[in-house]
Amino acid sequence: MMNRLDDACIWAKVRLYKAKESVKEFFSNQDGVSNVVATIIVLLITVLLIAAFWNQLKEWVSGIMDQIFGNSFDDSGL
Repeated sequence: MMNRLDDACIWAKVRLYKAKESVKEFFSNQDGVSNVVATIIVLLITVLLIAAFWNQLKEWVSGIMDQIFGNSFDDSGL
């Protein structure tokens, strides 16, 4: 039983060490950072576009819901 606990402890320490080394390598390598920055910029642009055109999007969704359900759609929750 103690051997299994020792093995589990050693396995956990090795995994944590590998994870720490992977994080260090990620931050020292500039290729991954530029991809993260580009993704954040794309998400920011998307959110800003949604905020700028919110009323038009709300009307468009209401029109689609009217066509799907065939009756008036309450968009007060949008």
